[in-house]
Parts: sequence; structure tokens; C-alpha cells
Amino acid sequence: MNQNDLYLIEGLNFIKGRKTQIYIIPEPLGFKLLDPLNLSFKLLVYWSDESVILDWNDYIEGTCSNGLYFRLIYQGEEYKIEGTAEQLDQLYNFCSGKFIFKKSNIFIQNSVIETNSQYQLSLIKNIKENKRYIEKRIFSSFISPRMEMSNSFNTQFEQDRIPEEVRIIQLLNSQKCPYIMKIESITFDGDYYSLIYTNKNLISLKQILKIQKMGLPLSFVIEILEQLLIVLNIFHELQIIHNGINLEMINYSLESNQIVISNFSPSTFECNKEIPIKGNTIGFIPPEYLSNKYLISPLANIFQLGTLLYHLLFNQNPFGNDPQTKLQNNILGKYNIQNTNIDKNIIDLLKSMMQTNPQKRKTPKEYLCSKIFKPQYRSKISKNSFLSFLLDNHLSKIEEFEVENENPIIQNIKSLSINKKKN
Repeated sequence: MNQNDLYLIEGLNFIKGRKTQIYIIPEPLGFKLLDPLNLSFKLLVYWSDESVILDWNDYIEGTCSNGLYFRLIYQGEEYKIEGTAEQLDQLYNFCSGKFIFKKSNIFIQNSVIETNSQYQLSLIKNIKENKRYIEKRIFSSFISPRMEMSNSFNTQFEQDRIPEEVRIIQLLNSQKCPYIMKIESITFDGDYYSLIYTNKNLISLKQILKIQKMGLPLSFVIEILEQLLIVLNIFHELQIIHNGINLEMINYSLESNQIVISNFSPSTFECNKEIPIKGNTIGFIPPEYLSNKYLISPLANIFQLGTLLYHLLFNQNPFGNDPQTKLQNNILGKYNIQNTNIDKNIIDLLKSMMQTNPQKRKTPKEYLCSKIFKPQYRSKISKNSFLSFLLDNHLSKIEEFEVENENPIIQNIKSLSINKKKN
């Protein structure tokens, strides 16, 4: 602890209007408030606590009076916490994506992009910074299990009124999960929860395959596979089933040269046994969803990843091309691997991921130990970078390619790439 951790607080068991010094110490589960005299606990504020709302509006809107501050609403009590601009900026950045903020008037809606029964996507503008963002306002009735957090990140689940998608994003951000869309803030307006995303220049894997019809460089495929396994390893540890590991849901960032997972609407916790499986695209449905023989677990993510890998290698779905054939073969788990000169190690890994029995699939951590990710193996792979292809075919050219049955609705504003089906 140092002087930069020292704030002023009003409302902590003191006479109204009186302020006292307090240490605020961030930690993975939230932050703790300590008495600077004896370092005794005053408050332990978990981001998973349903009663917690942080009100940063006066600070970010520039309307603070008598110092800079934010408000903490916790278990029915309100606390006013003052600090320097540097302190508040650091604490704001720490809390973003984990704690729920009171919605600010600094954002105004420019236009509605898409509305359905689960959410509304809108283009919004920060009128102070003159920047544009995407707001996803969640209507879904799917609620999450209440999370009782421990220092080991084990979770106990009860009923919770906060949408499951919000809880999953909070948990992933608390674990600093890579390769997911950056959240500017999670907000609550008294009725609905919203996710506010920063702008990203993204292209979906489906659009990439439409462009590169002759196939993707194997080095690029292996890079995508490794990044997704790193994410799925975190999902596995946190008992999250994504239900959207497919060509539309996985995007590629032209800025960072990395994959980006930007949508968690279909995701669920493994423990939510009573809630129907959400999402799922024909041709990517794990066999255990269609049978009572096997338990549903995060190993379902591995089957979806195997199907995605098949697409990246062969530029087609393993279960067929037309929807009816694809559905029938997906239900039966019937697919063929083409005669190919692709390395046997990659084909063996693909077969393992697409096992009908989920217990025969390996965990993401085990797959990450595969020899195809070793430097010696990669040195044998072509060094041609797919990034150079993307740079040669700049976004203006990429937009010229038609995507079948798909409308790249947000790509032209360089922000969140969520594709919607035409009626």
C-alpha cells in the first residue's frame, strides 16, 4: 500500500457529511476498504455482489462539485469516495468490465442496428469524447446463477437476477481472459443491463473464408487454433460452455492480428442444468446436446472447435453443404475427412476433437501440449503471414465481397462485428 491507495470516504459509519481517509486495495474478486490506522477491514466489495452499483456519472460527465469523486452503492448504503484524477482513472479502469456501473447520460443513441427478443444493438456516441461505441441492451430472460466467490475462484450457485451473459463477461474479465472483446463498461439503467463495447475493426472467419477461397495458410490456422484453445482452457476452468464457436461468432482483428470473441449471448454455465441450451448453429451442434447418453460439459466447446478447424482446413462444413443434409449428418455425427496432404498430426487432433463421446475428447490444456504448437514444428510450416494478405486487400476491398445469407451490419462503422440473418 502507498499514498496512491489513500482516498477520502463519506458515509462509512460516520456522521453525515464527515469524511475520513480509507485505503482502497484492488484484488481479483473486487476491492477492499481498509482503515489506514490499523489496516482493519471496513468493507469487502465483490463485483459478484448483486447489491453493488458504482456511480461514476458525476466524474465522467465533469459535473463533480467540491472535489473529484464516485459513489459506491452497496447493500442499500451509499458511500461517496474522493480521490485525485489519477486515482479515479486507475480505479475506473480496474472496475470496467467487472463491476456494474450506473448508466450515464454521456452516451446518446445514434441509431438502432438490430433488435430481437434477446437484445438490442445500437450505435451510441460519447458526447464528451466525440467517440462512437456499440451498446448491447440485454432483454433476455436467461438469468444467471448467483456466484459466491472464494479466493480460489470456486463458485457456489444460487438464483441471481443479473443476466447470465453479464455474469460470464464479468468472470472472464476478472480472470483477464485474452482474445475477447474489450468492454468499456457494463451498465444498469434501473430496468435493463447493457454492454458498451469499444470500436474494433473486425472481420469474421466466415468472411475470411469467402475471400481466401483457395485455402488459408496452415501457419495462420494453427495460430487461430492455439488462441482459441487458450480461451477455451479458461472457459473449461470456469465451467463455461460458449455455444457459439463458429465462423460467425469468431472474428479477426486487423489491428492486433488476433482472434476476437465478441458475443456471449449463447453462453451458459455448466451448472445451469434447468435452462435449455442456447444458441447453436446447424453443423456445429455437439452430439451430447442431441442424446441423453452423455453429460453436457465444457468439452462441448472442443467439438465446436473441431468443426471450426475442419472449416478452416477444407473451407466447408464436415456434415455437408445444404441445410437438410448438414442437420441429418450433424445429428448422426457422420462426417468424412477428405484425402489431403495436411500433416497427420493436425488430422489426428481434428479427429480427437470431433469424437462423438465427449469423454474421449481431451481438455484444452491437453491439446495445447500438442506437437503442432511446438517451435520445432512451426519452423517447418510456411512462414507466409496471412496478415500480409489482409493488408494487401484492405477493408475497402474486403467489403466488396458478398457474404451469403449474411449482412455485415457493423463492419462499415469499424466496430463490433455481429452478423444477423436475413428473413
